[in-house]
Amino acid sequence: LFPRLKERRHQLAGTMSGGEQQMCAIGRALMSDPKLLLLDEPSAGLAPVVVQQVFELVRRIGEGGLTVLIVEQNVQQVLKVVDRAYLLEAGSIRAAGSATEMLSSDTIKQAYLGV
Repeated sequence: LFPRLKERRHQLAGTMSGGEQQMCAIGRALMSDPKLLLLDEPSAGLAPVVVQQVFELVRRIGEGGLTVLIVEQNVQQVLKVVDRAYLLEAGSIRAAGSATEMLSSDTIKQAYLGV
């Protein structure tokens, strides 16, 4: 899952790039063989190319059978890798559905995609 980290295995995590640190944190979480992986804003502060790499990693983890719960504002990227999505507003679910349904939802378009 982490070919880039293999070449960094002797490097301190604090000296890695933001994306490498995010992958390292996900890897540490996976070491405990969890039933659920909770990710809070995994794309925050990352360059666009690294965001794609992190979400590709999340997609592969999900395809491997692990349940992944993501809190994320980068709606366009996250909807590419999830099965279901929920839009929370002021602590209440404003919209819910499959990724495909959410991409076509007027509520999502207005709230996040600026359409």
